Amino acid sequence: MEKEKIAILGGGFGALTAAWHLSATPELRRRYDVEIWQMGWRLGGKCATGRDDHNRILEHGLHFWFGCYDNAWSMLREIYAEWDRPENCPFQTGLDAFEPQNFTPLWTQSSDGSWDFCNIEWPTNSDERGSGELNLSIRGMLSQLASLLKQLLHATFEDDTDPTHSAVAREDVDLGCAAQKIEAPEGSDTEALVHLREVRESFRPRRQRSLPLGDLFRDLLHLGATFAAGITWDVLICGKSLDDLNEIEFRQWLKNHGADPKIVETTSPVRAIYDCCFWYLEGDHNRPSVGTGTALRVILRIITTYKESVMFTVKAGMAEVAVAPIYDVLRARGVKVNFFHKTTGLHLDAAENSIARITLARQARTLGDYRPTKVIDGVPTWPAHPYWEQIEDGEAMAKAGVDFENHWSPPYPTEEVILKRGQDFDKVILGIAMGGYKQLNPDEPGLARELIAQRGPFADMVENTGLIPTLAAQVWLPQTTSELGWDDRPATVAGPERFDIWSDMSQLLPVEGGAGSIHYFCGAYASTAYSAPAHTDAQAVANADVTAQFTQWIDDYGTTAWCARPPEPLSPEQVYVRANIDPSECCVGAAAGQVQYRLPADGSGFDNLFLAGCHIRTGLNTTCVESAVMSGMQASRAISGQPRVVIGEDYL
Repeated sequence: MEKEKIAILGGGFGALTAAWHLSATPELRRRYDVEIWQMGWRLGGKCATGRDDHNRILEHGLHFWFGCYDNAWSMLREIYAEWDRPENCPFQTGLDAFEPQNFTPLWTQSSDGSWDFCNIEWPTNSDERGSGELNLSIRGMLSQLASLLKQLLHATFEDDTDPTHSAVAREDVDLGCAAQKIEAPEGSDTEALVHLREVRESFRPRRQRSLPLGDLFRDLLHLGATFAAGITWDVLICGKSLDDLNEIEFRQWLKNHGADPKIVETTSPVRAIYDCCFWYLEGDHNRPSVGTGTALRVILRIITTYKESVMFTVKAGMAEVAVAPIYDVLRARGVKVNFFHKTTGLHLDAAENSIARITLARQARTLGDYRPTKVIDGVPTWPAHPYWEQIEDGEAMAKAGVDFENHWSPPYPTEEVILKRGQDFDKVILGIAMGGYKQLNPDEPGLARELIAQRGPFADMVENTGLIPTLAAQVWLPQTTSELGWDDRPATVAGPERFDIWSDMSQLLPVEGGAGSIHYFCGAYASTAYSAPAHTDAQAVANADVTAQFTQWIDDYGTTAWCARPPEPLSPEQVYVRANIDPSECCVGAAAGQVQYRLPADGSGFDNLFLAGCHIRTGLNTTCVESAVMSGMQASRAISGQPRVVIGEDYL
């Protein structure tokens, strides 16, 4: 039997996951010939990493894997079980390439405008990451939420020396009883309203000013009551689905269910969830927006279904511990990866209902088979720039500043490559980030222009899903974490804009070979520079702007973050800053009124075109690794029927 040829465009987690599952068994490998086409010299998409000349890991930003990422953890375990690891690789299972991050102090702003931290230590559990077991009922989620809040609250009081505070926690703020009252009401609406009032009363703080963290726990309990009451009313009583709620902006939904508007607009817990997911229109912190159903799913998944720890930080580069191993295994399975091929067009057949041709630009010719990774101390690494010595005219390109991944690169010669249906492919998986095929300005119609011109559901998705630029910085300091004033590595959110997410990443020191401490910052970036034509200097302008912003941020808040460090500027050698404005590097939004336009993997409207990426409808519907992995699983299933189960796709 002749193999069916699958062309996968793009090399992010969605595309790689699709390739992984399409080649998972000998039987599937006999059925499908899978080939990946990727621009530039590396894989990973927004999770791509590279080592610089000092062996430092350069990322697109700060990446956490949450403990609830069941599909991603499961795939990682499978990758490591099959991977022929380098002999001295420090990681054996994949799970051990990540470190638990239970200490997450929350930036908190006082009424006088000053900033400080409220310490939060998350409880752990005995569940196993990637085990495939997930309880996803509304009642179960709310019960777990109540239990978690109680644990967090009591843990805080156990560290408090005032016995009256402990008494308040144990006797007057019994969050656990709320879980017993959250159940589908039977009988009349009057009975339902009684249940609703009981839920709200169970969460009400009776002596809120006695709490050691004062306003923060007042806010948490108030929001917890509103959250539980809102879900109980809208979902359990009124029978709405979470998708029905995506028309309403989450903050407005909280207010609709009785939340104090001032708390909703200013408290750190609300800011934290928006920051984590970059839920700001065009990156503008003054325009927060997320559909309520998506917000509820994300919050409940993160804090009530996590396994072992709430989240994890990586012990090497993200693309070193996850992407390089999957690349090695895919090649061993016979999957071909074509680097230096940028997709330029998807072209329809005469009936305009399927892809007949794909055009690509060959960005460079290589001197033999390109070897994209290098093992350093047992870890397969990608370089921050191509291995120019493996490329024809590589030295000249390097001197000219060519960047194969960037829309505003200095020009370089390319060759057109044409793939034809029936000859080079039968089916196509579009795994390129949505920014890579949106029409962003009149001068550059985009690679999906023919598909968008059909004015079908594909066009609706592309045109009604917004892009969110981000910014990031990495800092290497000679002082250790303790010398900076911390007893443990902090990972924080809800900080001062724009670098409102920060994590001490000193667990990377063993693989980088340095001393002191390492710190990653990131945040949403208010900009529409992603729409600038290629002939402009948009990237250089954005880089200068973000560098200036980070310098100012350190001047303003560096002594708060690092209280024991002298207030002195950072040298350029200590800092790596980037503005992620390239269309393919931008995150996608999940704003109120946008989520319903997302399509499933098999919903493109074109017979042989399937979709992958965290911008499609996965059941999680926000930018994250888990959503990308789910999308790749769904794309594979749409073609091959495997895998049958994608954990969480029908969640609530």
